[in-house]
Amino acid sequence: MQLDLSNSASFAMTPRPTWTRFCATLALGAGSLLGAIQLAAQPAHLNRGHQLVDEIVAAQSQGVFTGVVDGATVFLNRYGGSWNSNLNPSFIRFFDANRAANVGPYAANLTECAPLVTHLLRNTYGWDWHQHFISDPMNNGNLVAKSSPSSYLYVSAIKHQVGFASQVTNFLDVLPGDIGARWEVGTSTGHTLIVVGVNLDSAKAYPVSSADISFVPELAGSTYYELTVLDSSATGHSGGNDTRLITYNGSTALSGGAGRGVMGVFANANGQVIGHTWSLPTSSYLKTKNGVTGVNPTWLSSIKSRLERQADIELVFGRLPALAPVVP
Repeated sequence: MQLDLSNSASFAMTPRPTWTRFCATLALGAGSLLGAIQLAAQPAHLNRGHQLVDEIVAAQSQGVFTGVVDGATVFLNRYGGSWNSNLNPSFIRFFDANRAANVGPYAANLTECAPLVTHLLRNTYGWDWHQHFISDPMNNGNLVAKSSPSSYLYVSAIKHQVGFASQVTNFLDVLPGDIGARWEVGTSTGHTLIVVGVNLDSAKAYPVSSADISFVPELAGSTYYELTVLDSSATGHSGGNDTRLITYNGSTALSGGAGRGVMGVFANANGQVIGHTWSLPTSSYLKTKNGVTGVNPTWLSSIKSRLERQADIELVFGRLPALAPVVP
């Protein structure tokens, strides 16, 4: 289920919290949401992304879901907009207690996936993609410069190290702040994200062989890892682990917009990505039957239904060069 946040007539106007209460909620929320993550040790663009998401979550925890943007009352965290549009431009906005009273201080987001990453890079480093010419696989490899590359161009930029210091080809080497991008091979459809972290403790061995109807031979002997990401998405990822899971007007469901969620990635013995899932299986990994414990057939079925094979939807990771943050 996904909440419909498009109908402004359904907005429930709720009392705004005091700034003291809001800031206390933000401080507590950041600590509980990020857990053991050490912000100071992370790349600045990831910290800015966490700040945006935490400010949105803190407002929502106080019942603030809507606010004023360009004179209209809208949901403050939305998926959509366009980089070059004059009518519906994408943007990110951080909390600012000094903002005009008729607009309000709250953070806001209207982005799709790649523009969120570009906005954070520009906001943090003054990044300008116009300075980087990317090989366009949908245009015979011709070089293009875009204000905000589409996801498939992020894939190309990573693979050709345009704007990126390196492509991280071993999934176990992926670090917080690395940029992930995927594309449906041969098309312009894809997704872009910022890595929050790879959960090595979540490793689950895929069977080497099985007679189960849901067994996928290409995954034999690989390992499945949970990958926490920060992105803008229409649906979020795994429900219980996603900051976009909200309760609004009595309904609880995933909403669109900026947030943190969890995906799954399969890596082979060499660390190469061979597949991924947008969300995690809801069933347990192991099951005991007649005193014998093995991989749960329901887990295998859930993986098969979610699986995006690398040959079909290629997922790559890139590391940015060391950059000095600018003052926003």
